[in-house]
Amino acid sequence: MWKIPMNIQYFAEGGEGDGGKGGGNQTGQQSNRQMGQQPSGVDYEKIQSMLDKATAKKENDVLKTYFQQQGLSEQEVSQAITEFKTAKEQKSQQQQSDNEQLQQKATEAQQLAEKAQIELEATKVAMTLGVDAKALPYLLKMADFSEVKDKEGKISSDSIKASLSKVIEDIPALKPEKQTNTGFQIGAGAQSGNQQQSSGATVPQKRWNRFNI
Repeated sequence: MWKIPMNIQYFAEGGEGDGGKGGGNQTGQQSNRQMGQQPSGVDYEKIQSMLDKATAKKENDVLKTYFQQQGLSEQEVSQAITEFKTAKEQKSQQQQSDNEQLQQKATEAQQLAEKAQIELEATKVAMTLGVDAKALPYLLKMADFSEVKDKEGKISSDSIKASLSKVIEDIPALKPEKQTNTGFQIGAGAQSGNQQQSSGATVPQKRWNRFNI
């Protein structure tokens, strides 16, 4: 009797008999799972809609049970649920409006604080340029400080100086006046006064009395 040897591994791994299809499909599925690929045809919006509906249904059931326990009729329960949801929506909208107003006020306060810091720094820079104190408010008002911050968000004195210098260059009336040497004038005045005093001391003074004609 002849015995035919059987290769069990041949059948287990999907050998040539199935054209290698079994092993190929398994390998492809494993590769897809390893790569994190999601199966095609998944509608995430539909899933979210189903979850929202399930949540709303559960909420309605809880509200219905509560109002029934309060002794309300079926019609009164429906009305109570509607009023509850309306009040809930209004409260949510009010909270959202309050949050937006708070955010707006916080933004405005931050902008005002930033503007004050820029004007303070601009005043210091203007003083180094010799700008007259009377012309300073006009200079600050006409200068463009929209791009005086560096990449890190810090106020740049060099950028402020460039903005102020541009306005001073365009409007000659704002240019600082050249200061004269007041020390020399004071010395000259004092010297002139001393001369007058010394010359006045040499003039004879006539005494006055009732016998003088």
